[in-house]
Amino acid sequence: MASMAIGVSLSMSNGIGRRDDVARLSAKALKLNQKKNSQSESRNMILGMNRRLASRAKRTVSKSVLVDGEREEKGQTNLRVGLICGGPSAERGISLNSARSVLDHIQGNGISVSCYYIDAHLKSFAISSAQLYSNTPADFDFKLERRLASRAKRTVSKSVLVDGEREEKGQTNLRVGLICGGPSAERGISLNSARSVLDHIQGNGISVSCYYIDAHLKSFAISSAQLYSNTPADFDFKLESLAQGFSSLSDLAEHLVSAVDIVFPVIHGRFGEDGGIQELLESHNIPFVGTGSSECRRAFDKYEASLELKEHGFMSVPNYLVQGIGVDESEIAQWFTDNRLDLDVGKVVVKPARAGSSIGVKVAFGVNDSIKKAVELILEGIDDRIVVEVFIENGHEFTAIVLDVGSGSDSRPVVLLPSEVQLQFHGSGGPEEDAIFDYRRKYLPTQQVTYHTPPRFPIHVIKSIREEASLLFQKLGLRDFARIDGWYLAPTSNISPAPNETSRGRMSADIIFTDINLISGMEQNSFLFQQASKVIKDRCNIDDYVNEMLPTVPYYCLLIFCETFVIVPYFFPTPKSGYSSIQVGFSHSNILRTILHRASSRLPHLTWHNYESNHLLRGSTTLETSGDVQKVFVMFGGDTSERQVSVMSGTNVWMNLQRFADLKVTPCLLSPSLSNSSSEFPDKTESDLDNREVWLLPYSVVLRHTAEEILAECLEAIEPDRARFTSRLQKQVMEDLMDGLKNQSWFGGFDIIDELPIKYSLREWIKLASEAQATVFIAVHGGIGEDGTLQALLEDEGVAYTGPGVRASRTCMDKIITSQALSHLSEFGVHTISKDVKRTEDIMHETISNIWDELITKLRCLTFCVKPARDGCSTGVARLCSSEDLTVYVQALKDCLPRIPPNTLSKTHGMIEMPNTTPEYLIFEPFVETDEIVVSSKAKQKLSWKGTRRWVEITVGVIGKRGSMRSLNPSLTVKESGDILSLEEKFQGGTGINLTPPPPTIMSKDALERCKQGIELIAETLGLEGFSRIDAFVHVETGEVLVIEVNTVPGMTPSTVLIQQALAEQPPMYPPQFFRKLLHLATQRV
Repeated sequence: MASMAIGVSLSMSNGIGRRDDVARLSAKALKLNQKKNSQSESRNMILGMNRRLASRAKRTVSKSVLVDGEREEKGQTNLRVGLICGGPSAERGISLNSARSVLDHIQGNGISVSCYYIDAHLKSFAISSAQLYSNTPADFDFKLERRLASRAKRTVSKSVLVDGEREEKGQTNLRVGLICGGPSAERGISLNSARSVLDHIQGNGISVSCYYIDAHLKSFAISSAQLYSNTPADFDFKLESLAQGFSSLSDLAEHLVSAVDIVFPVIHGRFGEDGGIQELLESHNIPFVGTGSSECRRAFDKYEASLELKEHGFMSVPNYLVQGIGVDESEIAQWFTDNRLDLDVGKVVVKPARAGSSIGVKVAFGVNDSIKKAVELILEGIDDRIVVEVFIENGHEFTAIVLDVGSGSDSRPVVLLPSEVQLQFHGSGGPEEDAIFDYRRKYLPTQQVTYHTPPRFPIHVIKSIREEASLLFQKLGLRDFARIDGWYLAPTSNISPAPNETSRGRMSADIIFTDINLISGMEQNSFLFQQASKVIKDRCNIDDYVNEMLPTVPYYCLLIFCETFVIVPYFFPTPKSGYSSIQVGFSHSNILRTILHRASSRLPHLTWHNYESNHLLRGSTTLETSGDVQKVFVMFGGDTSERQVSVMSGTNVWMNLQRFADLKVTPCLLSPSLSNSSSEFPDKTESDLDNREVWLLPYSVVLRHTAEEILAECLEAIEPDRARFTSRLQKQVMEDLMDGLKNQSWFGGFDIIDELPIKYSLREWIKLASEAQATVFIAVHGGIGEDGTLQALLEDEGVAYTGPGVRASRTCMDKIITSQALSHLSEFGVHTISKDVKRTEDIMHETISNIWDELITKLRCLTFCVKPARDGCSTGVARLCSSEDLTVYVQALKDCLPRIPPNTLSKTHGMIEMPNTTPEYLIFEPFVETDEIVVSSKAKQKLSWKGTRRWVEITVGVIGKRGSMRSLNPSLTVKESGDILSLEEKFQGGTGINLTPPPPTIMSKDALERCKQGIELIAETLGLEGFSRIDAFVHVETGEVLVIEVNTVPGMTPSTVLIQQALAEQPPMYPPQFFRKLLHLATQRV
């Protein structure tokens, strides 16, 4: 058990305490704790110190503090002591025991004690001394909640009413119009942002209507369910028949005038950030969130913005504007010369002037290459204005969220803690060395990019970034919020201020801003939510806390907390002995509602809407709850090639389940094994499992992009020097925010209180789950999360978990065994694909041409699909059309390449993510040719079906108890970049097309029904339960199924096909209800 930190704060009624005594005695107590083996002796000694401290205070108080009888005769009273216990730590029950002991030994003899209790969510109560004699806080927690609810009901403002009462008094919900889509290449990301905004603002006085603008600027009113599609192409072709269309954008605007109170536009890029949608709304006097149209136009165009920055004295990157394909070569050559760039190999960046910060950005070398790539971008139709700018050498990229906390026309921009963007290059020395922060790096979590919040810059540089970005926000007339990207230039950088540029405010560092994002991405783990969740991290100032929480505090307070909420000043314990700090910030809902409130404050007629945030304190790693709350551990991460997808899945499950008041949901990271063993785990030993670690995570840490970032954040959080550095920066952010927010009547405070992450061994964590009677929601893809290992460990301790059991997991993890288990089902219309399995080591030492000839003879085909025998559904999967392709693939395994670049093989393909370590076995299968289905992007969206093979690829979820699994509606998968579905197409938001269910023009109702029956037979044969996903080919006329593989822990990201299939059910299951259903099935295991 962690050592206990018990402190005494002598807090007089005016808030001034005896900190020197507290610090001295606390240090003595800590030293004692470290030396003594007996906890009881330590506790008794500390309590003795507490009593001596109280005695010392009693002697120094006014002479009027006398024994009871004399006091009463002279009109004097007892010394009044406030005893505060509880707290959010897992040891709050021990705190109760300690408080009971203190009460027993100081009560009486001139001392009267009042008891106070702080629960797991930092809600405070005055309690009776009798309640200290409860066995555990859970014995009375639920009663206190009722009392708090009753009190809140009595004291609530008359203007804060439930929806029905509002309507009776002429009040209604704030009606928000959410507009997404647009003509830019980032319209898929816009869909993700809209989904996230909907999830976190809907309800509690806000009703949301969804609108979509397609690639051709046609507008539609859509259902909220359509926001859960993976990409707009999933429903584009259906809109004409299913959605309410508007004849023009003006028609849409006229509808919005009467249908909504305010618009929240989340269109990224063209028409969303260039002033287009803003001008439309302004012309109809429709209030909206964000910057006005004219300011948008200036800030969005990268070339115009650079001129604006120069005009206001900001440093900018030297650039040149190409307009149209008639490029003047002599002019651009002169620009190269002026900027000391070699005419043949000078490195520059070529990008559209009016596109998202990640769209169409290329690196070029020399004049001719620059012109060539600029013309390519123009011909692609991305933009006819192209910016050529100097490539920044020896710079460090950053991005910062700016939040306006002013009111009305008063702008008060506050820059949150910036994030450093670090690109990873793996030392290949190839084209990746010239990589930039492109679309894939930004939106698909991989180790190709790492983020650091705060940046690893000198503290004065970070302060400069915040000051400069805030000033830029004001100078450009921006509103509500924005994201500003830039670079910190090292002294050796190739960029220096021009003679006419000032160096205002940069001190010893050079700060340069390059991109202004007027509608920042709002995916679940976007920079907006990351930075907003980390507002302040510091030791508790108990004087401020008590003065705010208990305004009638007695003369003296004894504060007894264990581990998490440490009160003793200057106490900096180790992770095992306790925590010294907490972190507060905005939850997703709170930051979005804050932005909405800020926009509404410009419009007096909207201020009467009394919509409140649900300020439930979140982020605690504390496990104690009242008896009616079910505990859930969501586990994700691991060390397989799909660990980043696992982070996305686990984060999504956690965010959806934490909306239920009767669930206590704790996110947990499975760290990579210390031995860095293969993702296949062919020969796991007891020592391998003993090396595995699991971290209980607070709210803000979960929002990192990769498993490695989360682990690094955990380690930094418990490292004193880094914690102190971060704390200094966050204090200033907090002060800046509160200067603006403290006067806003609608601001209810920060609703995240993060503790430090807690580390356990895997076995300790499972025992913890058992003792807490928690259900484990498994979101670990591949490895021990999917091969039956974790399931077996949980079963041994009697812990409920989601998904199939041990036997089914082991079977489905191995693609060879899966195929063998289903081989007898052919007569029922379920078939398996012929396979040839080869040891990878043998392939590496044999002649490739001989192996190729052998495959042709054995499998009787000319092209093959190769995949690791035991790995993720997209990892290492490639189409091989020749022995040369096999040579390239094997060489990639030999070189341990993390990925094979697009179009490296003879047939067009996307990026191929390779296994972390060389797989022991490879499977070769005949490549199954399917009919080509294309979603046309011409003026009229429609499906185009080419070919006569009649086989198409589907993916389908199954759900239920073992023996009665039910097939959801299959999704038809449409490949965009090759013959194999890539990692992006399966898991990256805004990428990959799924048609759910298959359109009747492709598959008949009867064939669809037979297909579902075959899928259910597969589930029953394999003993699946809970939920799984089956990938297969299906014959569109007969409904026959050709099995590809079965995933027992399928992807659960916001863009996953399972969500779309659940929404296609009748009645639809939205994500929270879907994941709750899976949780329920875990407790009903047969």
